[in-house]
Amino acid sequence: MRLGIKGKQVLYVTSIVGVFVVGVSLLYLARLAQTSLVESQARAEMLAKQIFHRAREVVVEGSDPYDQLRADPGLRSMLASSLYGRNVTFAAIVDTSGRLIAKDPALQDSTLRTVEDLSTLLEQSPFSQLRAIYEGQGRNLEARQPLLIGDTEIGSIRIGVSTLLIRDDLDQSLGFAGGIALVTLTVAVFVSMLLAQLILRPIHVIRSGLTRLGRGESGVKLDIDQDDEFGELGTFFNTVSAQLSADRSQMAGQVAHLESAVEHLEDAVAIVSPKGDLLFANPAARSLFPKALIGGPPGGVGAAPPPPPRPLRAAGGGRPILPGSGSSTRRSPAVSRVVRSPRHSTRASG
Repeated sequence: MRLGIKGKQVLYVTSIVGVFVVGVSLLYLARLAQTSLVESQARAEMLAKQIFHRAREVVVEGSDPYDQLRADPGLRSMLASSLYGRNVTFAAIVDTSGRLIAKDPALQDSTLRTVEDLSTLLEQSPFSQLRAIYEGQGRNLEARQPLLIGDTEIGSIRIGVSTLLIRDDLDQSLGFAGGIALVTLTVAVFVSMLLAQLILRPIHVIRSGLTRLGRGESGVKLDIDQDDEFGELGTFFNTVSAQLSADRSQMAGQVAHLESAVEHLEDAVAIVSPKGDLLFANPAARSLFPKALIGGPPGGVGAAPPPPPRPLRAAGGGRPILPGSGSSTRRSPAVSRVVRSPRHSTRASG
């Protein structure tokens, strides 16, 4: 499909704005993903520290710390309430070998396998974080807090964070960003169409002027009052149009003068086409040719010779004079004959 200049300009401007909007939206989404991960880590660390302080209060030296942690109802309540945290999937206390000591009700296994640390993902670039969030069916990340009794590490506190839940939050924010992008593209299309109309106006004016010149109008001038290349082009067009009008007027005067001179010639002058059509004859020539031959069909003049002319006598007597006697005319394919009379001569040529 052929696109005009206006369509191309609208397409180019919309494409540029569209690419810019998509790029800004991706950057916004990547930064938003990074912010969500940072907030999730901050909430997980805060929850882990609360559990850590409660665990230190529960454990008493001289007794089995694991039994004390399992038996504390306040610790179990904190672990169970952790599920209400945003993007949190589990909270648990494990020993150094990964066996569960205290956990929330969502965990059914006796051991907890190690997954990627959330802080490791935060060290990557925002776009890598965004790709990790939207990759596959989601995955669990952990925020870890070592559990120390004195200077001895007896286990760790693990808080799980799901990228699938973070993805849901981003999708809600993405709807708002998509609305802004749609409005921006709509405004871009409208503005590009307006700019195209303003920019293409001089082109339409120039095309209209050329059309008028093609129809033979004289004195065509363009009204392009701009201080740019289009203004210079309009000025040049007006100059050429004025020169062309002057040349046409001069030529018309010369043609009229020539026609007047030919019309007043005493000699008969005629113009005949190669096919034998009589194209032009001045009054002296028209008196020698039948009226039917003027503008007649092909073969009118050159197809057949006219009837033999009647002998003419010179003034004062003398021998008869036949038209064409005493003169020789070289015939060409476009010339049929030359007829002379005492006052008139006819030339037929193509």
